[in-house]
Amino acid sequence: MERDLIDRALSELEQSIDARGKVLASKNAPWDGHVLLEVGGQKLTYRCEVKGRIDRRSVLLDLKARGLAVPDGLLVTTLLSQQLAATCRELGVQFIDAAGNAYLNNGAGLYVFVSGRRASDLSLNPVEGATITPAALRVMFAFLADPSMLNAPYREIAPAVRVSTGAIGKVFGTLQARGFIATAPNGDRVIAAPDLLLGEWATGYLSRLKPKLKAYRFSGPSVQEFIERWVPEYRESAWGGEQGAAIQTKHLKPGACTIHIQMDEPQALRDLVRDFKLKADPAGPIEVVEAFWNMDWFADKFPTVPLPLIYADLLGTHDSRNLAVAKQIASEVINHVRR
Repeated sequence: MERDLIDRALSELEQSIDARGKVLASKNAPWDGHVLLEVGGQKLTYRCEVKGRIDRRSVLLDLKARGLAVPDGLLVTTLLSQQLAATCRELGVQFIDAAGNAYLNNGAGLYVFVSGRRASDLSLNPVEGATITPAALRVMFAFLADPSMLNAPYREIAPAVRVSTGAIGKVFGTLQARGFIATAPNGDRVIAAPDLLLGEWATGYLSRLKPKLKAYRFSGPSVQEFIERWVPEYRESAWGGEQGAAIQTKHLKPGACTIHIQMDEPQALRDLVRDFKLKADPAGPIEVVEAFWNMDWFADKFPTVPLPLIYADLLGTHDSRNLAVAKQIASEVINHVRR
């Protein structure tokens, strides 16, 4: 869990001071990781020693004795008390913790000392609460749609899928505990079981995330007429479901259609209803679903939503004619993740 703790500490550091940080590719042992910090106009590379919990001065003395008190040495831990933070300053052991506390002093003009901050949730046991929550499903979607997001800073993941940065560390712990992600020898996160992750995402989306979204069904023009007339707007709306699958695979004639739209502005839905004279109908063939992610991201498949969501939409139809196409889309998602 070293990578998760480093990411959480970097994220909290950004909240407590004007700093930016990212994890670098791992180098040789005995260090647990390497990070680049941008603080006060300086770019600094640190070798990290990761410790889950420190409650005694003797641990800090041991770290100093083992060579951590150097300009490029950095302790990363869950939470240091004010007393132990002061001890780090006394011993010359630079540190950051998962509450946003820090001591940085490289001897070349950089000096930072923050103590007394407390985080609301510092549990790093991946087995505890390893439940796939709606927030976890949003993050899983990001990883399936764009696997590079696995190693992106929390501040980039959070706005893309509309979750807090504080929730992301817990999601990583959950996914690792469930065996969906792992750490490669170079320190990067990878999806260890893309088929299982996709299956968990799709069933979770349908049962736990979609019920929390605004979703409507309508009747109006025929499905074919609606498909011919409605034009998605880039980064504001897109085809999902059967029409999304038809566009991506050319192997399906839609009998119903699903569209996903940004509903931050209520006018978008009102305009759609007005322009196509739609009428509310629980059994209607035209489904409109709120986009749960920020559509500025993951737009490479436009005019459709990302493939993992099309896959989930098809499963949600409970229509046997869609299963073969869903299987094809699943294979494309899995192959994309493995590349």
